[in-house]
Amino acid sequence: MKLVMCSIRDRAADAYMRPFFSPTPAMAVRSFMDEVKREAPDNPLNMHPEDHDLYELGTWDDATGRYEESADGPYLLMMGKQITG
Repeated sequence: MKLVMCSIRDRAADAYMRPFFSPTPAMAVRSFMDEVKREAPDNPLNMHPEDHDLYELGTWDDATGRYEESADGPYLLMMGKQITG
């Protein structure tokens, strides 16, 4: 099965976080939105949503182990500052 490989970029740190895999880009966006909205004292995405953006990096096939980068490099799926409430 091909999975979408995503990462959250921390603008303040100027670095990408460890990648994660999702069945679809829409499901990755939903997970990102849920995490940004999750209130907790140890959740930097909730405390600083303007510093975090979700990117699609490519795809990974769990049957073959092959990875394909997105044609134009990391592709912005959603900015943290777009999420409210």
